[in-house]
Amino acid sequence: MSKIIPISIWPGGLINCFLIKGAQKHILVDTGIPNSEGRILRQLKQHNINAGDIDLIVVTHGHIDHFGSAAKLKDIFGASILAHKADERAYQSGLADVSTMKVNKPQWKLFRALVKDQRAKRFNQDILIEGEADYDLAPWGTNGKVIHTPGHTPGSLSVILENGEAIIMDMMASGILLGGVMFRSRIKHPPFHDDLIELKSSFEKVLAAKGELYYLGHGGPVSTKQVMDYYNKYLGTSPDKISINVKNK
Repeated sequence: MSKIIPISIWPGGLINCFLIKGAQKHILVDTGIPNSEGRILRQLKQHNINAGDIDLIVVTHGHIDHFGSAAKLKDIFGASILAHKADERAYQSGLADVSTMKVNKPQWKLFRALVKDQRAKRFNQDILIEGEADYDLAPWGTNGKVIHTPGHTPGSLSVILENGEAIIMDMMASGILLGGVMFRSRIKHPPFHDDLIELKSSFEKVLAAKGELYYLGHGGPVSTKQVMDYYNKYLGTSPDKISINVKNK
């Protein structure tokens, strides 16, 4: 049975990516900021995974702390990259698409300004998901699927496994600062979301899968109850009552 293992890019859950460890084939979900490949390779080695053992890289969305090392790791692993077409502009330019980075609180404007010019090595996707199509991970040795969960960015993806585990990355966050250094059970918005109406629908899609444990890009993991608490606190009201500046470009 496949198992999700967190790979830490910054300590304390500040930035996470994940290994989906199968019986023979293995998948890496997200690749951290640029130049994270050494840190990722060392942690994979701790789990007895060599560079040639990773067959697929899933890039969940077009923010640079998630695709920053994808191109280099593709070369190191000899792996295929799967991503969604809606975030393709970021992957082909190597720059985060700041049009999707609508701040949840005013103080994140400065952070957005700092990251908007950071550049990663660009790449083309080998497997391109379009629209609402799901992608079956069985050929890659994992009982699960990749689904389209827009809202954080137009092309955001989540991974749902049959064992009740899921990777929902930046659909929500927990802890203080960017992630889970402390108070990992405290749910919160990540710094940015693109479209809260789409995000609400994506949460409904994820919750319909009846998972039990949800892994996040910043903080976590969290339970179904915590996911529901986030949904009810931030998304369960009419859009004009949600404390997020959706018009802020």
